[in-house]
Amino acid sequence: MAVILTKIVIIFAIAGVGFAANKLNVLPDESNRYLIALLINITSPCMLITSITSKELTSATFTATLQVLIGTVIFFLVGMALSYVIVKSMKAPVLDQGVYMIILTTVNTGFMGFPITKAAFGNEGLYFMAISNIVLNMYLYSLGILQLNTGSRTFKGVASTLKPMLNPCAISALVGIIMLFAGLRLPSALNDFLVMIGDVTIPLSMIVVGVQLGGSRFRQVIHNHRLFAISLISLIIWPLLTFLAVNWLPLQMMSKLTLTYAAAFPCAVIIVALAAQEGKNAQLAAEGVALTTLLSMGTLPIITMLLTAYFGV
Repeated sequence: MAVILTKIVIIFAIAGVGFAANKLNVLPDESNRYLIALLINITSPCMLITSITSKELTSATFTATLQVLIGTVIFFLVGMALSYVIVKSMKAPVLDQGVYMIILTTVNTGFMGFPITKAAFGNEGLYFMAISNIVLNMYLYSLGILQLNTGSRTFKGVASTLKPMLNPCAISALVGIIMLFAGLRLPSALNDFLVMIGDVTIPLSMIVVGVQLGGSRFRQVIHNHRLFAISLISLIIWPLLTFLAVNWLPLQMMSKLTLTYAAAFPCAVIIVALAAQEGKNAQLAAEGVALTTLLSMGTLPIITMLLTAYFGV
């Protein structure tokens, strides 16, 4: 457990480097879009495809994959329904209700989830987190758009809905899974090349998180009591309810761990761009990303240790 905690602390310390670099103007706010592009389009896909294809496909892996897929779909559907009830009960401004709902429902299982899960639970954990992230991408660009536009018609056609789902991370994860199930392996030299590039993902992703936090206005964020309450529900109540829901089910251990751990991550960064695209309160979305990310630096290490101790991994 001490080893796991040390790894998580080191990863969050890298976010501190990004924060300092932003404050010292080494990495100003505008640099983040280039870092994110590098992360999403190059380093993360390399990490995903090499991590997935390094696994051995067994009947247990196949069963757990289906369990994580189905469990994640249920997580988002139930989360969507509960977020509607919670936000409505908080009497949030009508124009901001969809933003609060998507903050409460989505999780950053991508460029926070991948490196932290890999550090805590190795390639085995990363594989299942990648499976969970595929469902997240499908949700974000379909029901997530509807959630943002609560009360309005927003369907823009099949092509417009499907195109954002076909991003490099999703494609590399799908290719990796196909290769895994087909028993294919990358040539040794190519695999080593991609592993070397993929290894950049963990420090790069946390530097991106640090730069994002460096550009946030925390005084304004902390005074939004409704957002603070939603953030705590997302980071504490959501994983607790998920654990209680899956722990008694006849699921494999890694399925239970993945579903619970995925629920513990802060809200997805992409919701800021989606809110701007849909003409919603992108500033509120950015504040939600900043606050949940900041609070997760306290909650995630604790949840990681608890899950490690409970599941014995």
